[in-house]
Amino acid sequence: MGSVDDFVIHGCEQVLRFSRAENWADLSEALKVQLGFNMGVVALGLNLSKADGFQALADVREGRISMQAFHSHARALVASHQVVVDEAKVARPF
Repeated sequence: MGSVDDFVIHGCEQVLRFSRAENWADLSEALKVQLGFNMGVVALGLNLSKADGFQALADVREGRISMQAFHSHARALVASHQVVVDEAKVARPF
């Protein structure tokens, strides 16, 4: 894969950041919207399948998978696409 756009890298960082929450319900409505938007950026930017992108988000939103499982899924996607994220940005409070 070629160079990943800075916007997509930022999307990856934000998905990883917000998916650190213990549960979906712990996120404010605004953060849920931001997580969804950023997952869309990641899905399009990394050319993810529906299952890897939008279905994973729907699964966590509807309680079929835990937030920890979603976070692990996002980590695996970032690693498999060799996206280098800034861990300090991922670790920022929200």
